[in-house]
Parts: sequence; C-alpha cells; structure tokens
Amino acid sequence: MAGSSSHFKYDVFLSFRGYTRLRFIDTLYHALINKRIVTFRDSEELRIGEELEGALLEAIERSRMSILVLCDEYPTSKWCLDELVKIMECSENGRKRPVLPVYYYVEKSDVQYQLNEYAKAMAAHKEKGRYNHKLEAWKSALSQVGKIYGQRCNQNTPWGKTIDKIVEEVSKRLPPLPLYVDRPLGFESELEEAKSLLEIDSHATSFMVGIHGDGELSKFVAELYNKIRPHFVAGSFLSNVSEKTNENSGGVEDLQKTLLSEMGEEVKTKIGSTFKGSSEIRQRLGQKRVVLVLDDVDRIQQLNSLAGGIDWFGPGSRIIITTRNEDLLSEHELNIGVEIRRHCIVGRQVEEDDADKGDVVGFMDDFSFVIEQLYDANNDVVSIIGMGGSGKTTLAQKIYKNKEVKDFFPCRGWSRVSKDYKPREVLLRLLHSLMKSTSTFENLEMEDLKKIVSNYLKGRKYLIVLDDMWEPEVWDDLKAAFPESNGSKILITSRNEEVANYTSSRPYKLPFLDKRESWELFCKKVFPGKECPFDLEPLGRSIVESCGGLPLAIVAIAGVVAKKKRSEREWQSVKECIHWHLTRDMTKVMDVLKLSYDSLSEELKPCFRYLGIYPEDFKIPTTELIQLWMAEGFMQESGLPNSPEPEVVGEEYLKELVDRNMVLVSRQRSDGGVKECLIHDLFRDLCIILNKADNFFEVCTGSNIHTLSNPHRLSLLCSEVSYMSSIETNQSSTRSLFFFAGEDSSHDSLKYFQSVQVLHLGGQAWFLRIPSNFQAMIFLKYLKITITTLTSEVTEAPECIWSLSNLETMDTRGWQTSYIPKEFWKLKRLRHVYILSSDGASLPTEENGEDSRTKTIMWNLQTLCGVDFDTPTAFLFREGRFSNLKKLNLWLNPEREKHSLWHELLFSLQHLISLHKLKLNCCPSSLSIHAKWFPLNLAKITLRAFGKMDSSSMKALGQFPNLKVLKLLGGTIPDPLDCVTGDFAKLQVFKMMQVQVQSWTLEKGAMPRLRYLLIWDCVGLCQLPEQLWSLTTLAKVRVTDPCDELRNSLQDVKVNHNCDLKISHSVGIALRRRMLKDTLKMSDTNP
Repeated sequence: MAGSSSHFKYDVFLSFRGYTRLRFIDTLYHALINKRIVTFRDSEELRIGEELEGALLEAIERSRMSILVLCDEYPTSKWCLDELVKIMECSENGRKRPVLPVYYYVEKSDVQYQLNEYAKAMAAHKEKGRYNHKLEAWKSALSQVGKIYGQRCNQNTPWGKTIDKIVEEVSKRLPPLPLYVDRPLGFESELEEAKSLLEIDSHATSFMVGIHGDGELSKFVAELYNKIRPHFVAGSFLSNVSEKTNENSGGVEDLQKTLLSEMGEEVKTKIGSTFKGSSEIRQRLGQKRVVLVLDDVDRIQQLNSLAGGIDWFGPGSRIIITTRNEDLLSEHELNIGVEIRRHCIVGRQVEEDDADKGDVVGFMDDFSFVIEQLYDANNDVVSIIGMGGSGKTTLAQKIYKNKEVKDFFPCRGWSRVSKDYKPREVLLRLLHSLMKSTSTFENLEMEDLKKIVSNYLKGRKYLIVLDDMWEPEVWDDLKAAFPESNGSKILITSRNEEVANYTSSRPYKLPFLDKRESWELFCKKVFPGKECPFDLEPLGRSIVESCGGLPLAIVAIAGVVAKKKRSEREWQSVKECIHWHLTRDMTKVMDVLKLSYDSLSEELKPCFRYLGIYPEDFKIPTTELIQLWMAEGFMQESGLPNSPEPEVVGEEYLKELVDRNMVLVSRQRSDGGVKECLIHDLFRDLCIILNKADNFFEVCTGSNIHTLSNPHRLSLLCSEVSYMSSIETNQSSTRSLFFFAGEDSSHDSLKYFQSVQVLHLGGQAWFLRIPSNFQAMIFLKYLKITITTLTSEVTEAPECIWSLSNLETMDTRGWQTSYIPKEFWKLKRLRHVYILSSDGASLPTEENGEDSRTKTIMWNLQTLCGVDFDTPTAFLFREGRFSNLKKLNLWLNPEREKHSLWHELLFSLQHLISLHKLKLNCCPSSLSIHAKWFPLNLAKITLRAFGKMDSSSMKALGQFPNLKVLKLLGGTIPDPLDCVTGDFAKLQVFKMMQVQVQSWTLEKGAMPRLRYLLIWDCVGLCQLPEQLWSLTTLAKVRVTDPCDELRNSLQDVKVNHNCDLKISHSVGIALRRRMLKDTLKMSDTNP
C-alpha cells in the first residue's frame, strides 16, 4: 500500500517483545505481507546505543499505523517503552495515525493503570534508577495506549483468530495513502475554508466545486485532497489532465482507466472507447461515495468524458475541478444542469469568488480606515493586525479587489508568507501574481529574484499584499525587493503586532465583530438570501454570542446549525454543547488557533497554557499573573550580571502574547501598561485541550468532579462543596490549587494538599473558617486570599503564615492583619507583600529579642502594600532594610503620629533608592512635600485623602525629574495651581479626582509630555489652562461632572486632531461622594 511518492515508507510498524516473536509475530507479519500491507518488524540488531535512532526511529516516523503487541514482558524492555513513547508522540495518542494495541494474555487495565506485571516492571526500572528521567513519559504512554480497546489474545480467543481480526482491522483502518506534496504551501486556514465549502460531512447530495485562478492550483488541490480523502469510500486524483489528453489520442481513455483503478475497480486492458469508459464509470461508481479531482482541465470534452454528470457518482460524492479558464466551468454547468460551486486562487491566495460571496459582512469602518492609510502619502507600509480567524485576510482581499483601489494602484501583487516561511517561495509567488508566468525564474537564487521583482516594480505605482506574516525578521529578507515609488504601498496582515512595529507601519488592530455584525454573518451562512425564523432568533443570537465576535468561529458554528433541523430542540442542543461543536475536528477552528500556539517559543508555551486555569471571561490582574508564573518556575533568574529580574521578563512575555493577539487587554494602567487581561473563550478551550495530553492542569466544573486524576494544577470552578467531599486520597501531585467559586465550611478543607506551592483563593470563593493546616504548607511560594467570608466581619490573618519560609508572594487582603510578627524578617524570599490593615499594622523592628537590632536586609522584597507609615517603619527605611523596594503603599495615621513628625517620616523615603511607585493614604489635615524628601527614581505618585496641600508642595512635585504619573485623590489645593516652564518635565498622566482647586495655569514648557488628563468632580475649577490645548502630545482628556462654567468653556475649545476630549456625568453627586469616602477607608494596594 505504501508508495514512493509518499512521505511514508511503511504501512505498519510492528512493536513487540520476547517470546511473542517466535510464532505469533511471525504469523502476524506474514499475514500482513500477504495482504500487501508493507510492515516493518522490529529487530534486536537495530537496538544500538541508548536512544532510538537510525532505521528504527525512521520506521516509526514513516509508518502510517502501528501495532503494539503488549505481553507481560513488554514493559521490562527499555527499548519497547521508548518505541511506545515515540509511537504515541507521532500518532498524537492515536488521533493523527491509528494505533492498534493487542493485549496478549494481559488485561487492558494492567497496561492503562500499570498493574500486576506492569507495576513490577515500572518498580524495577525505578529501583535501578538508570532511566528515572524517562519513567513519567513511559507511564503516560502506557496510560494513553491502555485507553484504546484494540484486540485481545487470551485462552478464550486463539491467536490464529486474533491475527485474522487484526489483519481485517488494519485493512479497514489504514488511512488512504496521501499524495506527496513537495514544499507544502502552508495554507492551513484557507484549506479549511475550502474544506468547509465541500461540506464533506453531508452525505445527502453530490456536487462539483471548481477552483480557478492564476495561483498554484495543483499544489493547493493536492493538499486539499489529502485532507478530505479519508472521508470517502474511494478517491482518485487525476493530475495534468490537459497535458495527458493532448499528448496522444488515447489520453482520455487512459485517464478513465486510471480513475476506475484508483477507485478500486478492476479494469480491462482496453476499454474500447471514451463513450464506453464513461458508461463504465457511471455504472461502477453510481453507488459509491467518492472524491474525484480533475486537475488542470482546459477543454469541455475532458469534463464530459470523466465527470459528465453528477449522477455518475454515489450520493455524497465530491468532484473537484481545477482550471485556468473559468468560462469552462460555466459551460459545464449548462451541460449538466447543476450549479458548480467556485473558489478563486489569486496569486496563490484563496478567496471565495465574488459572485458567490457577495458583500463581506462587517469591516465597513475597518475597510475605510485601512483605505485611508493606503492613500496617505506618509505611510509606506500599512498593517492589519488581529487574532487568528478574525478576518484579516478577508479584509485584505476586499481591499485588494476593490475597483477604486485597482484604479489607484495599477500594479498589484499578492503573496502569502505563512508560518512556514521560505523567502524564495514568497518571491516566486509574488512574481507569479505580478507577471502570471514564472517558469523562467524557478531556478534563480534569492538575490536574483529580489532584483527581478524590484526591476518590475520600479516606476510603477504598486500595491503589494504580504498576507499572514508571522515574524518581524521576514521584512529584512523582503524589503529590498520593493523600490521606493511615488505613492506605492505594502499591505501586511499578521497575528503579531511586533511585525507592524518592525516594519515602521501604522498598525490597524482588527476588532471582533459586534453583535449586529455577528448575527448578520451567521444568518448569511445559515439562511442565504433569507431571514431567520422569528421563533428561532433568540436561540440563534445566544449561539452567536458564544463565539465572542470571532468570524472563524461564527462561520464554523453556522455550518453546524445549517445542517440541523430548524427547530428549537435542535438549536438548543447546539447551544448547550457549543464549545464541543467548535472544538471538534470537522470545524478545524482549533487548528487555526493552534497555529498561533505552535509559533510560540518553548518559554512562552506554558505561560499561555496557564491562562486556561482561570474561568471564562475572567479579567486577570497582570501583576498577579506574572507572580504566578514566577512561583511556577516559568521565569528563572539567569544569574548573569545586569540580567533582568523575573518580573521584567514576565512583563516581556505578557507583552509578546498581547502583540501576538493571543491575550486581550481588558484594562490598561495609567502609564499605558496592561493592568488586566483575558483570553478569548476559544483560546481557553485550546488551553484545556492541550493540557489533556500531559495533565498540565485540570479544571473542575462540578460535572467532571469524579473524573479528576490528581493533577499537577487544579482549578476549582464548581459552586458546591462536593469536590472536597469526593477526595479520598492524598493529592500529593497537586502543586497549585485555585478556588474561584463555591464555599467550604470544613476546618480541614486543605488537608489533602500538603505539597502545594501555589494557593489562590479568590473570585466567588470563600472560607467560613481559616483552614487549620496552613502552617503545614511549607512549600508555599504564592499565597493569595482575597475573599474569606460571607459575612461583613473580616477574619484575622493567622500568625502562622509568617512562618512559611518559601513564600515569594503574600497577598492576604481577604484577611485583616493587625499585627506583623518578628518572623517577617525570616522570609528572605519574599518579593511581594499585600495586606489589609484598617487599624494599621507596623513593621517589626526587633528580630531576636527585645534589645536586638541585628540589621537584616530584605534583598528580594520589591512590593510592600498596606503597612502603617509610623516612626518604626521610617526607622527601617533609614536603616536601608529595603534596598530593592520598587512599589510602596503606606497609611499615614494622624492619630498615631504627631503632625510635627510627618516631615521626618516623609524624609525617610529618600533612602528607598530603587522606589518607582509610591502611594500615600494620608488622612492628615494638611500635607507639605519637599522634593529632597523623595527618591529621584520615583515615576508614579498617588496621594489619597491628603487634606490641604500648599503651592510649595505642588511646586516640589513638579521638580521630580522622573515623575510620569501623578494622581491626586480627595483633598484641597487652596492656592492657585501654577505650573511654570520646566515643571513636570516628564509627566505623562495627571489625574485630579474630587480635589478642590481654585484655578490652574500652565506656562509654555510646563508638562510638555502630558498624554492623558482626568478631571473628576473638582469643585471650584472653572477653566482648564489655554496652553493645555497646545500640547502636541496630549491624546486624551476626560472631564467628569464639571461645574457649569467649566463645561461651557469646553464647548468651544479647539483641540488638535490627535486629542480625544470627552465630557461626561457619572452617578449622582451624593452617591458618588459616599462611594469615594468608602473607598478611601480601604487600602488600594496597587501602587
């Protein structure tokens, strides 16, 4: 069955061990060979060295199917186990290639759960210790293959009968031999679109599809054929029809014989005539569901002789025709009286034919914006950036084919770059798009191709589309091919915003479809030319909403719904299982999204998968996420001089995921960074699917509560206590535990999780009592407790948490902390501390007794939030105990410290030389600030409830050399706020909320870099500075609840075209002020 034209060399790889070789394997091997099944039989001579390599490794990789004869001696062999791991890897646990286990006098459960002889073998390997690094992989592979039912050979089933069943099953399951495609195109998403057009799951009717255009039709349709062939009883791919029928008089008859032979029909030496051949095809294949490809057809006679009618083939058949002449398809339509569906390939880019597609749904604003950028003389390169499946290519096609664009750019070319980028092929495809014929260039080197492209484009006004560019470095290879030409443009589509940055283009981030557009797209696919029945519309809209505005998902689910009966019952079943439908193989939505995952570096892959732990649509605090990544060991300090700290590496990782449109920004920090993020529901589904292979994490939703298997990471989303009650054994493998929902009244709810390193209690979860075994969780690196009680009473934090010596992050804002013990100084690994202390919690100054002042420095501590700013704390600052502190949130309590001492407290801050962000919750009657009191590195200052602040304090703030963000929340500035030239030289964000201020003036040269201004309920402020509107950097101004005079003055303001000014009104004044008052009572611990 295997052929030389295929990547595969063997049909079957036969893996076995020991005594089975003598009779059973010999008989099985010859039975397979007699059926012309090319089988590779393992041999001891091939087992050389310590690892699989050479002929043995190649045989596994190049076999279309594997048979594993699992006897009691099989797990005793390191070689057999290595083969098994490789087989399961190549077959993706049986999903990609068939795997047939034969349980030879062993039970299936022995293999799956490693019992009896399999348990003894694993124990023996462990005791020897030589291959301990492979044990987990061996066990995992045994567990996976043990889930497959396979064939049995035991005392009740003679092995001769078993062999007959094996050969029969192999013959049925062996996948059709794929065509060999040299240098695949990498058109995954477009192939899936073409596949969806074929509706291969529909057996009701047969139809023809015509693929036409000037792209690489033959290679594209060969890849498509490989994807769909397994779905049909028989198939035939007739290549180069034009050439074969024109070279001799018997060409068509020979093709008819080939067609019948490839469809499994016996053929006479000579058919006699093409008329008889057509009759034979119709007679023999009329009841078979087949797929037929007629490649490169150029005459109607070829179609009449090879596929002269749709009734020539059985129900559910598909006939695919490729041609350069679209008129040929129209002529054949008239002959057979059946419409031929069409696809067009333009410059190797597949797109639906205009006549079939009609107007693209949505994208009207997007279309206008990108067109405007293409017409703008200041832009040489324009980029469309978006998540996989968001419609980037569709939008680019719409622009590329627009009549006005064609007129504006007389010369146009399109080339797909793809994930598997080869620069030479990109240029060849571009030349084919520009010049149609490229045969003379096929053997040229890269540099020669660049010159040809450049010379062709020189002097022309061109538009070049580079579709699906994955990495920025691609631009370095290609840009020399594009000469400067008056008004010419390059249009790039990419999932990666780094591509846009690298090419110096202005990126347009393609948004998801809104509800109206999503519904329109769904209806267009399900009810073409008609409207959705009124009674089904609510259900339909609910289904569409679950797709999150992603066009790829909407089209996929529309394909599912279109095949269902138009009844509420049928549609309700789709709604209830929508994620199952979208992740099934036939929709291939996951394949498109997985391309993004596959492109990630090995360091980024676990960081992305980790996001699946959170519930759907959960807004994830990015600081929390990075701290979790650190606790999991995803970022390690390199130890090299001047290397970035893990927090910085984590921010870079997150930025890359955002740039690649795999993580969405839900909320930005005032300085432009990411404050909260989330992932699309389908990306979350992908994370969960990926994690099934290696137990990276499991999510407990209640319905799967009894199927969980001691995962490495466990996320509880269930809303009942049943998980804890279902645990019967020690969860020793669980290292990370997340509670997002439910309640637990058990005092010992965590007793089964002694080994956890991460404990996250948040979201809608709570404990009614503090678990008693916190002190036993000695491995904890990350502890977050945000909600702990249903009542208004706040639980006191247990003192034992200060003895957890491995803690790196401690966030106990769900508890009240009134006292910090001296054990604090023993937590040398602490990097981030967040506590809630309504009555003030001071840092301890004594470590080893009442009179001891041993100088312990917390070298790793970077964040300290919620502690009292009192004399003992100021003393520690002056002592240099926190030399690496970067974020600080303090409470200045006027009842504890005399007003005359406040300046001494503030003065101590200058010793925090690494401090970047400071938040002071003041509550004094007045506040004075001097620039010398603060460290020079401060980039962000928040003053909350600061009482009165005089003009000299504001002047001092204006002198801070690195201040970028200033927030004033609740207070009074009795003097005019006058900012002179040079003040706030680097300030980018300025917020005043409920600040009573008389007036504000701004001289030229003050706040020269201001980007964002927020004025929120500032009583007394009647006018904004006139100079403000001259700032070229100002991008956003928000004024909420202004007085009448201020609102009127802003009506006639002329802002520069880059500035967005909005005036709004929030909730009622009384309610709002009460809300702010309540807020000021709480410690906001995000400095």
